[in-house]
Amino acid sequence: MIVAQQQIGTNAVRRGGAALGVIALGLVSQPALAQAEPTAAATTGSQAEIIVTAQKRAERLIDVPLSIVAQTGDDLKNAGVTDFNQVMSKVPNLVVVDTPANKSITIRGIGTSGNSFSFEQSVALFVDGIYGGRNRQYNQPFLDMERMEVLRGPQGALFGRNTSAGAISITSTRPRQEASGEVAAEYEFVRDSHNVTGIVNTGITDKLAFRMAARYGKANGWLDNTVLDRKEVVNENYLLRGSLLFTPTETVTLYGKLEYGEQDITGSAFEFVPAGTRPDYLKDTDDAFSPERDNSNTWNGVLQLDVELGGHTLTAITGYSHYSYEQAFNIQARRPARLVVDNAERFTQWSQEVRLLSPTGDAFDYVIGAYAEWGRSAVERQSTIDTPAPLSPNTITFRTFDQDTDVLAAFGQANYSFSEQWKVSAGLRWTNIKKRGLITGFTQVFNLPPAPASVIIPRADLAGRFTESSLSPSVTLSWQPDRDINLFVRYARGDKGGAFSEFQNVTAATFVLRPEKSDVFEAGLKAQWPGIGGFFSLVGFTTGYSDLQRSALDINTASFVTSNAAGARTRGFELEAGVSPLQGLRVAGSLSYLDAFYTSFPNGPCRFDNPNRLVPGCTQDRAGDRLQSSPTWTGNVSVNYDQPVSETLRVFGNATVNFMSDINYQEAANPLEVQPAFSKTDVRLGVGDADESWEVALLVKNLFDERTSSLIFEVFPIGVGPNDRAHMPDPRRSFTLQAKVAF
Repeated sequence: MIVAQQQIGTNAVRRGGAALGVIALGLVSQPALAQAEPTAAATTGSQAEIIVTAQKRAERLIDVPLSIVAQTGDDLKNAGVTDFNQVMSKVPNLVVVDTPANKSITIRGIGTSGNSFSFEQSVALFVDGIYGGRNRQYNQPFLDMERMEVLRGPQGALFGRNTSAGAISITSTRPRQEASGEVAAEYEFVRDSHNVTGIVNTGITDKLAFRMAARYGKANGWLDNTVLDRKEVVNENYLLRGSLLFTPTETVTLYGKLEYGEQDITGSAFEFVPAGTRPDYLKDTDDAFSPERDNSNTWNGVLQLDVELGGHTLTAITGYSHYSYEQAFNIQARRPARLVVDNAERFTQWSQEVRLLSPTGDAFDYVIGAYAEWGRSAVERQSTIDTPAPLSPNTITFRTFDQDTDVLAAFGQANYSFSEQWKVSAGLRWTNIKKRGLITGFTQVFNLPPAPASVIIPRADLAGRFTESSLSPSVTLSWQPDRDINLFVRYARGDKGGAFSEFQNVTAATFVLRPEKSDVFEAGLKAQWPGIGGFFSLVGFTTGYSDLQRSALDINTASFVTSNAAGARTRGFELEAGVSPLQGLRVAGSLSYLDAFYTSFPNGPCRFDNPNRLVPGCTQDRAGDRLQSSPTWTGNVSVNYDQPVSETLRVFGNATVNFMSDINYQEAANPLEVQPAFSKTDVRLGVGDADESWEVALLVKNLFDERTSSLIFEVFPIGVGPNDRAHMPDPRRSFTLQAKVAF
């Protein structure tokens, strides 16, 4: 621990953040005030009670025996966090990795690796109670968010499948009766980028309220592509949401939401790395990855009915999600051969949840419910190898993958307080999953010597189906000697359902992956001091995984290989603390430690240092090796100040330092594919009206211009050509002018 502290502290000093770096060792990312559902009251100010709904009811954060980080939408906006890629700066033990086809969210070292369109996330995402297992269901920027809750560790009992590592729950702001609105605009100087957001809220009648939110953004490139003479990457996005809240009686509430999002990306942030060197920002890029298009559009809808029944609450949530996605890019790297990849996917999901919540405040309370889900995806992949003479022949490989998913589940959790201080909770979820998958396709070989010719090689259809049932229990014992202290121990099981592998080299033997199981033991202490806005949380955990689903790149075939790792273990702790010593001032921080390694993986992908690594199909025992995307230390520290200086004017500011130790992005364990430890500092300063009717601020992200990569990977075997790996550089230092007017 001393070594890690020294490493972190040294880095912070070098970048001018020594003072905040020292504070970070003793404080943790204080979850900001998370407002509850409309039925729950939440206070404001330095003595605020933090309200969350992680257990399907509004509760104080200190009363919930889980490792939770909660943030309001306003707090995320003020910190410049606008999408999932930036959430990792606020939540220790959470890592987000982008790939050309996938976004992997990792909690405590466990996430979904690889570029398979068939894979679901190990970290389940819920938006307004609707499950989204695919990252592109909610790949748009954040808009009009009420709060976000990050639940670390398995959450199978209440949240269901694909929560083997954790769950993230996002709640959109609901309509209110009063007429209000706001317009916000941002301009970022370095990339010549801009965003505009508008929100309108009004009461149509005394029983019906309406809210609309819209966002338009365009981010221009920050990397110079000298081959194509353009800036990379250009991202243009649109998001429109409308919602209604209907309360015909005091006991009936109906909430409906429909949103549409579109994202168009030109270019890529990938750069080639000279052979045998670490990634660095090159003065220019070649056309390693040059998308001709990377476009997606999404539809998300929810209809929630709440009915009060003699103190009980009956809730029915209907969800709809659809997206379409197209991507095309070429991989050339200044080599004679050119690889062109064209991907497309269509996905549709319907879901229905019904649950009954008992009254709060009795010695015994419970929640029971049932869940159903229907999903279908259709994927098209085409790759073209264009090789000039005399290196012909050339090939086109086309394949489709279709998948149907049916899910049924029943769940419940009961809580019993057998004294004023002691409470026991027990939960259980039964889940039944049916999946059907089909792969078809062909390979066309053309320009065959000695004369131009073409041959089509059909691929034999590969079909599979499976049905699986699972039980996910949880048991928690908590002791609260008073309302401001909570000690707890917890056991829970999570699972990630079985899956198909749709990669090009898949066979009947490797088509189906077994379900992934996780068992966690946690012990924690939470305390608060309302008089000074103080909060403290320390949670220790150890989690065992069986049949861990993994995907690794086989550089010899330029394709991914999927398998079930026999076992893995993650263990560590998460520390959080915050205090408001003065009116308008809040100091908070976080620190997490993680040890994540394979306990058994006899047929794992070969390490970088294995002499047989370039032999096709090379495997070795990977027991004891560290999991990818699992930094040992993560944390942050923040200082927030917001105070009136006159009857009409207030000043505010925020400074946040987040840090991360070394992170290995690939299973090969190549030291050249490791992002070294770093710290980044973001600062926001502004002025506004005392009643918050307007404000102007300057946001500086990555103040000390730290150069980091969010992904590093091989693209060709070592020694082939001048470049053999690529990386995805993170944005450099940026300056954003923000303005908001509320009415």
